[in-house]
Amino acid sequence: MKIDKAYIEQFIRTKIELERFTDAQIARLLNVGTSTVSHWRNTFHIKPADKFKRKFQEKYGPDALESFDSLIRHGATLQEIGHYFGFSREYARQVYNKLYQGAYSAHQRQRAQAMMRTSPTTNRASTPAVGRGQPRQHRSSRPHMKGTEAGLARP
Repeated sequence: MKIDKAYIEQFIRTKIELERFTDAQIARLLNVGTSTVSHWRNTFHIKPADKFKRKFQEKYGPDALESFDSLIRHGATLQEIGHYFGFSREYARQVYNKLYQGAYSAHQRQRAQAMMRTSPTTNRASTPAVGRGQPRQHRSSRPHMKGTEAGLARP
């Protein structure tokens, strides 16, 4: 039996890269063993499918990836994302790392830096400018008292 290598390669590449099929799923379609599909995939230098996105959508709904991305774009915290999906903040961090191949904290830093660059009024100090050698004046609702004025002296 003659096998068209180009057809097999294209078929496997399509099933893995576009549809994220596993070797076992492709083997069932072709009526061959899983090891045969794995061998062909390795021969054609095709990486195994990343099943995470497909599994995530199966568990949390077909629009789960879009929802997660939307929450990230709108600045939701990991705690808020976890609450939205019903899982922990830690699992939200792990999902972020899997989907975006990077740390959420690095994303937040980049976002904060971008905000500082685009908005000239953000992150300005609320205390008045103090020159050299001048004491800082604190804004407090209670006046600062010492000694007998505060009733701390002994009778």
